[in-house]
Amino acid sequence: MRVKTLVYLLLIIIVLSRPDSAFQYAYDGLCQWAVKMVPTLFPFMMISSIMIYSGADIELGKLISCALKRVYRYSEYGLYAIFIGFFCGFPMGAKVVSELYENGKISKSEAQSLLGFCNNIGPAYFLGIILPVLKACGYDRIYLFIFGMYGIPALYGIILSRIYSGSPDAARTERRTDDNKPSMALPAILKKACFENTQSLILLGGYITFTNSFRILLDFIPFSSDIRSVISSFIEIIGGVQSIYLSSMTNSVKIFWIMTALCFGGVSCILQAGAFLEKSKFSFAVYLKDKLVLTAISAVYYAVVISLA
Repeated sequence: MRVKTLVYLLLIIIVLSRPDSAFQYAYDGLCQWAVKMVPTLFPFMMISSIMIYSGADIELGKLISCALKRVYRYSEYGLYAIFIGFFCGFPMGAKVVSELYENGKISKSEAQSLLGFCNNIGPAYFLGIILPVLKACGYDRIYLFIFGMYGIPALYGIILSRIYSGSPDAARTERRTDDNKPSMALPAILKKACFENTQSLILLGGYITFTNSFRILLDFIPFSSDIRSVISSFIEIIGGVQSIYLSSMTNSVKIFWIMTALCFGGVSCILQAGAFLEKSKFSFAVYLKDKLVLTAISAVYYAVVISLA
């Protein structure tokens, strides 16, 4: 207990010792949330919530199951979560899985299994921000990096689905609600979705601002600017990627660390996902384990790809 107290006191002293820097880091995090996350995520969050509350998620799940049912051994609701997680990006994967579980549409074991691979950086961010960086650094075979970003988690998900399908929970129905439950009226759905998603966005903004402000810790570490850039990317991905790109590292080293950090997602992203996990009582340790395994596999993959490029 005393150690924790001393650590907290040390953090307070560090922030007070350089209030201007702490302010700037926190301000950067707040701007990233307001300018990039809110307008990008809120429409997707609203649409996904409306689909879940109205029952449209099962219809989309049925359509997706025609193509994916033999690949992923999850329920139709689980397939819907995979679709949203991959195509809408982080943190929609964690949010949708959490909502499906809270509405009794998937079991806790299925939800925990899905969380292991369907909460990644979104394609919009990858194509809009990372793709130009790859081309600027001289890497034209983009499909290799797209596979690393989404193909590896997809393959990992196949393994997780096999493990889940062999568990006792998958052999019996675990839904906690009745499928014949009356559907909500559209005005009520919109009100519920808007209220809950606004709360979620405010929570995510708090995590981003808080995490980003503690990049000030790197100012007290006697590392080179390049090493600080790499560490920064594993703390907060958006500012970290920019820092690596502007560093003095060679292009191959830049791309390796950028892609590896993207797979990890950064401490900020993991804590944001943790907010949804905590709300639904999922295991954060299991989620972190899967994230670290995927990051390690991806790091090896990118090391090979870049060395052969």
